[in-house]
Amino acid sequence: MTTMTKLLALLYLPAAICASINPRARSTAFLSDAQKSALLVRGGDLGPISGEALAKTFGVLAIGDAIGGTVRTAELYDKFHITVLPGSNGEHYMGHGIASSAASLAVTSLLALTGTTSVEEAVGFGMLARSAYMTEMLLTGKYKELGVPAVPHVIVYLLLLGTAFGLLSGNADGVTLAKVVSVILAGHGGLLCLNPRIDEDDDTKQMAKVDGGYMFVSSLYSAILAFGVDPVKAMGYAAIGCLPLFVSFIGLVADDAQVFGLNSAQWTFVVVLFIGASAFGMLT
Repeated sequence: MTTMTKLLALLYLPAAICASINPRARSTAFLSDAQKSALLVRGGDLGPISGEALAKTFGVLAIGDAIGGTVRTAELYDKFHITVLPGSNGEHYMGHGIASSAASLAVTSLLALTGTTSVEEAVGFGMLARSAYMTEMLLTGKYKELGVPAVPHVIVYLLLLGTAFGLLSGNADGVTLAKVVSVILAGHGGLLCLNPRIDEDDDTKQMAKVDGGYMFVSSLYSAILAFGVDPVKAMGYAAIGCLPLFVSFIGLVADDAQVFGLNSAQWTFVVVLFIGASAFGMLT
């Protein structure tokens, strides 16, 4: 088995586990015809893996990103040949920034997809997860180091808390607020990803792009849910947004660097294939 094949198997392992433990996720049509290709794509499925299992996979991967962005960020990215200086603004973007969006995405998606809570409550809990990281920024004054004006930061923070409270209390206005706040955050993340207007070196700007890309994906998912789209299809649309996010991330890795035996071009092929196939499975 080649290194690339092993990596593809690793990426799909969480989805395969979800499919094996969830009877609804298994495709009986696929199992009844052993001659069909393992990658046969049917409505809502990718072979034997259901769209629901694929969507949960992205939620599980987001948990890893949240943990990695919270604990020993610099050491983690060193394994990917990305230099992140401890205490730098770059560490904030690759650590705190990514972790807040990843935690929000993980909480929202897994609660909504498993049916543990209503969709509205899932979005509310996801906003509380992001608010926890914003609380840290307020207490440490990190927003000042990043050049973020205090008033807008506090306003967004209070909007998140107010929206979360409205969603969790069943207030009808909470859904309206969730649409507005999520669209605002997605827009901010998208602009940061496309053109980070910060006075930093090129590497730090690239890290800000990754932070912005993750904020866009996470907030896009919440926004789509707030507008009433099915959680699985919502993750399919969000997965498409992961493509520019990955491009921003891979831009930090040197072209000749070998990460787990693959160079940047090979990683791009593997991840784009994984994201593209998963998105197709969730949306069809």
